[in-house]
Amino acid sequence: MSEVKQSPSSANTISGQLAAYAAGLRHEDLPADVREIAQLVLLDTLGCALAGSVTDDLRMIRTSMLQAAGSGDSRLWGTSDRAPLPLAALANGAAVHAREMDDFEGCMHSGSVVVPAAFCTAARVGASGRELLTAIVAGYDVARRAMDGGGGYLVFKDLGWHTTSACGGFGAAAAVGRILKLDAQRMQWALGYAGSNAGGTWAYIPDGAMSKRLHPGFAAQSGVVSAYLALNDVTGPTQIFEAAWGGFFPTYVGEQATPEKAVDGLGSDFRIRLVGFKPYAACRGNHSSIDSILELRQQHGLRPEMVDHVIVNGSRTHVKQLGKQNVTTMLDAQFSIPYCIAVTLATGGAMLDQYTPDGLRRPEILALARRVTVQYDERVADGDEPFVNVHLTDGRVLSSRVLIARGDRRNPLSEEDLRAKFRTSAGQALTPAKVAALEKAIARVSDMGNIGELNELLVP
Repeated sequence: MSEVKQSPSSANTISGQLAAYAAGLRHEDLPADVREIAQLVLLDTLGCALAGSVTDDLRMIRTSMLQAAGSGDSRLWGTSDRAPLPLAALANGAAVHAREMDDFEGCMHSGSVVVPAAFCTAARVGASGRELLTAIVAGYDVARRAMDGGGGYLVFKDLGWHTTSACGGFGAAAAVGRILKLDAQRMQWALGYAGSNAGGTWAYIPDGAMSKRLHPGFAAQSGVVSAYLALNDVTGPTQIFEAAWGGFFPTYVGEQATPEKAVDGLGSDFRIRLVGFKPYAACRGNHSSIDSILELRQQHGLRPEMVDHVIVNGSRTHVKQLGKQNVTTMLDAQFSIPYCIAVTLATGGAMLDQYTPDGLRRPEILALARRVTVQYDERVADGDEPFVNVHLTDGRVLSSRVLIARGDRRNPLSEEDLRAKFRTSAGQALTPAKVAALEKAIARVSDMGNIGELNELLVP
């Protein structure tokens, strides 16, 4: 691949600056804590993917991919099947996201986009573990910066865009481009294609539709295709973020964009440091309510038979997105504060075993969920956490508000918590011996000259 020079004008655009950063990043440039986070991201993401691989949703998605394109050379995680690289990235991204356990605070869910795209490409070309980790860091950075430059998560969300999909493709393109060793100009073209193909809206909420699972997969697929187009000198737009007519920011968020935030601290402020890891298998917006119920169970011995009803005072988003009492699909349950509170009250947990097809058929849980109401409270701004008020049958009211839910970088899970989560998650698809082997292999990924060994450990 001969070097193609960026023109001075294209290099000064937002995509030009991001491209130069991603193309030039080296493993030795990464601070020790950033390397460690990247390795934990890889551990958590592969665990989530293996848990998701055994769901009915993923069986249908994999069947669809294989029917559409036939077999290929890229592993479908948690199976012995293979598919063409772009569709393997799509299916594996959906697997990571399927159980709502994947990381957050990137482009919201960066792991389900960046890691499948980078890993599948790295496995194909025989990249080293250090190259993979460096690509993950670059991808997380670029995806989050695309979101921040658009004004942040809530701006996109209010307009109906799901940022995991709408912004994630930029990160996937950067990560794959880094694996493919694109120069700065070609990396910029790859980002241009990712922006040209960006999409994904919140329209899945009313139906509890499976399309939500596929959003990170579509972004991962887009990143793979974008980088390979650029590799072969298929030119892309160099003003994808700021072009007045058709640019990503003007088109998707208009005047609410904050373009300077896309490049602030570039090269030193690694946005992967913002990542959080989920302790519960549900939408992050439910987690502080789960924490509140667990706190009340511990402090007051709270049990379902003591509860008359529960009032959750939250933001408009809590009501609109998370207030459904009558759940019929798995996505409904994962996006329902009433259901999450009900299972936590009844079982003391909100992990994989509470979000299953059988779990949705428990009449006592469904009846309890119908006694939980989410209502708007002007004290709670969008992005803030709700008040949970449990009204007891004896007339007392127990109240709790958890301001920073477990798993946030400011209230983090311990490394042992993360490893326990990985073992449980990966154990949905692999034997205990293979889970242990995979965990040990990820721990030494930075010493691997070729990540093929990891790839083979993802087969049950």
